[in-house]
Parts: sequence; structure tokens; C-alpha cells
Amino acid sequence: MPDDPHNLLYRALESDDISSVEAVVREHPKLLNPANARPPVTAAHSVAMAERLLSLGAEVEAVGKWWASGFGTRKVEPAVAEFLVGSGASLTVHAAAGLGLVDRLVEMLDADLSLIDAKGGDGCTPLHFSRDSATAGLLLARGARVDARDEDHESTPAQWLIGDAPEVSRLLLEHGATPDIFLAAALGDRALAEKLIAADRGCLAHRIGKGPEFPPIGYKRRGGTIYQWTLAFNSYPHQVALLKGHRALFEYLFENSDTTTRFLVSCVLAHRGEAEAIAARNPGLVASLSSVDLELLARYCWETNLNYDAVKLMLDLGFPLTHPETSHGYTPLHNAAWAGAADLVELLLQRGHPVDIVDPGYQSTPLGYAMHDCLVEKRHPEGEFARVFQLLLDAGSPWNALCYPTGDAGIDEVLRARLHLKFEGAALLGDEAAVFRLLGENLSAEDLTKALAGAAKGGHAALCRRLIEAGALVNKAVGGDENTPLAYALKSGSSETIEILKRYGA
Repeated sequence: MPDDPHNLLYRALESDDISSVEAVVREHPKLLNPANARPPVTAAHSVAMAERLLSLGAEVEAVGKWWASGFGTRKVEPAVAEFLVGSGASLTVHAAAGLGLVDRLVEMLDADLSLIDAKGGDGCTPLHFSRDSATAGLLLARGARVDARDEDHESTPAQWLIGDAPEVSRLLLEHGATPDIFLAAALGDRALAEKLIAADRGCLAHRIGKGPEFPPIGYKRRGGTIYQWTLAFNSYPHQVALLKGHRALFEYLFENSDTTTRFLVSCVLAHRGEAEAIAARNPGLVASLSSVDLELLARYCWETNLNYDAVKLMLDLGFPLTHPETSHGYTPLHNAAWAGAADLVELLLQRGHPVDIVDPGYQSTPLGYAMHDCLVEKRHPEGEFARVFQLLLDAGSPWNALCYPTGDAGIDEVLRARLHLKFEGAALLGDEAAVFRLLGENLSAEDLTKALAGAAKGGHAALCRRLIEAGALVNKAVGGDENTPLAYALKSGSSETIEILKRYGA
């Protein structure tokens, strides 16, 4: 297959290869100005590249619209940003802060100091987007609120910046920002950690995505703590310390934690020996865990924390197999199927996870989650979705043959081999004898109509006539997408089938 033009363009931009960029843009000029997406000119690594892209047709107005909220500005080279502003790109105070254009920021604040509290993306202040210490220092000197909270994540500038600009977070702490155990862990600051633990030892049990202190996505119908994106989803401060390379601080945090926290940290880190030893010394520990702690099994099947070893350890230790995560009600199997994580799906099925549970939000089974991500969201191109389908169907998952073909070759191969097992699938294949054998003697209008939809989708006019005469309803919607038999016939492209349905009143 030829490489994706978008990928070709961004690889050429990354290597600052002007001739390659020109070649891609000549063949695919629409790439220069994508709708509702980052303008490629902002990904230029040099002013020369940005200048060439503008000459090729990149629209500088789109640049100002894209970076107005402040989001994404840290990805733009400051020199390129300065050039684009000079070329006519509009500039908000949030973009100026994120781009690190201090001189422009000074001009804006001199003209209107109230901009220091202006609301940008997610209701953030300019300080939330500070590119570096110089930018943050200027904003603080002009009166920026060091602990201002955004409107979606209710998080401070120090929390927003700890991932990309820890030096700015440290500066904000020095200027009075409220500290927390995650900031201490990410910065490797033992003195700060000791101070926080002395004030409240319970801070060691805090988890990103747990409780009102650092809530998950969906809490109060908002985005949850920004730490989910700037540090790590569903993680303890101990994990953050390890993530940032502060092993000694990890050991200190672990040693000072209560038994339950040490156990849970060991579970999510898949430290089997430590977790098993704690469980052995504390019979009934798993049974005593709160619902929000038991949801770790489901959360470590989710795309942000996929961890086969951690999930297997938790199952071995007795975590309830189907306990859902609390924000949305997804079970471990829903989450693993969504990610195309076939090994995890297989593990959960081996342990007896039911395949027919529907989630409370979308009323969908794990198979439905796998299908939606593979065919619609496409967030996991690496996912083994054909194998996931095979595993779920082998385990007895309900499915609708009318979804065939899906358009995914691997999934369709799995489904094709099973079409003859369902009456609507046999109808899709045009196997009249199999259809009526599978329907049985007590023919219902609902089943006949579903079979009619299959025959219509397969373009089998004679079978459609037979089913209608047997009692199928030509204008009843069926299947997961609630289409009528005529709508399925249109997909077949069979004019004869369409005419038959119309003749019977469709």
C-alpha cells in the first residue's frame, strides 16, 4: 500500500526537507489547509520551511484560529511562531503565552491588563499555557493568580505544566502554588514529599482518577484532573516517581504507605512477589477493598493503562472478574475488546468473563465495542481485532449477521465462516433451505423480517419473495442499524430485489 500522504508530509516537515514537502503538497494540495486540524505550517522546524509553505498556499488566517485557545502552542517553534505572527496570523494572549512570545505578551498586557485572567481553552488563564519560566515570571509579575483553576479539569497551572515544563511548575511552587504529592513525585522532591506526608499521610493513597481530589473523566460531567494527560492515567504518586526516574523517592513513598496502598501499588506495577506477600500476610485484604479500588482491574484493561501482567496478577489475587470502572460502567472485557487487546480478552474469557454484558451508557456488548473502535474510532490500528472477534464469538457472544460485511478484511473472514449458523446470515448467502431450517416451524414475523433483511442485503430476489409470502414485513426496521429491508436491498445493488420489495409495498 502507498504511504499515507499526511504521514509523508509530517515526516518531511520533521526532517525539514523542503523539496520533499513540495513534492507531497503538489500532489495533495488540500493537506496544506486541513479543516479543524493543526495547520501543517505550524509544524515547520524552520522559518525557511514556514515561508515556503505560505508561498505554496498555506493560509495564515487558519493558524491564528488554530492556536487561539492556547492548545498545541508548545508544539510550535518560537521563531516560526514569530514569523507567522509577522505574516498576519492573529495572536491571543493564551497563544502568546504558549508560544513564549514574551515581547508580544508585554504589549498585550500593557494595552489591557485584564487579559491576565482571560479565559482560553477549557477556561484556562494564560498562566496555564506558559511555555517557559520567563513567560510564567512575566505573568506572575503582572498579577496572574498562581492557583487559578481551569473550568474543565479544575486544575492549576502547576498541574497543567508538570508534564512538559516541570521547571515552570517548580517556579510556580516557589511563588506559592499549592503543592500536592504528585507534583513532589514528578519533580523528585523528597523534602516536599516529606512535608506533605507529615501534614496528611493519607496523600500517599491518592490516585490520579480517584475521588474528588484528583477525579476521573466524567466527574461532575467534566474532564477530570489534568494529571490524566500531563502525568499518567490511574496512577499513584509512587508510579509517577518511577515514571520520572526517581527510584529513591519511590522507595520512600512505598515504605511510608499503608498496607492497602502498598498492595494496590504492587498490583498495578505487576510486582507479583510483593503483592502476593502482602496478601498472604493480610487474609481478606482483597475482600475489604472499596469499589473504587476494585475498579483498577477494569482500568488496567483500558487503552490508557493496558497491562496484561497487572491484570493477571489482580485476577490471581481474587479481584472480582466483572467489576466495572465507576465512571462509565465499562467492564474489563469491554475495555480490552475496545483496544483490540486479544491477549487480555483471551485471559478474561479463560477466567469466565461473560460476553453478553451490555454497558449502561451505550447498551453494547464487548463485541460491539471492538467493532466500533475498529471500524469507526480507529484508535488502535495495532489492535488484533480479528482475533478478538474470533475469541468473543467462540465464547458465545451475541452478534448480528446483518453487520456483514464490515469492511475490515480480518473481521469479515471471521464472520463469513459463521454466516451459515444464523438464519439472517444464511439468507445473506442465499441458502433458502438453511434459512427455513434455522427459522424452525414456529415462524415469527420478527425473525422472518430479519431473514428478509439478510436476503435483501445479499440481493436474493426469489428468497425475498418467499420470505414475504411467509409473513415477513417489508417496512419494519431491523438489525443494529435499524434499517428496513429496502435499505438493505439498496446496499446490494440488485435492481431485481429492490423491485420485488417495492412490489410488495416497500
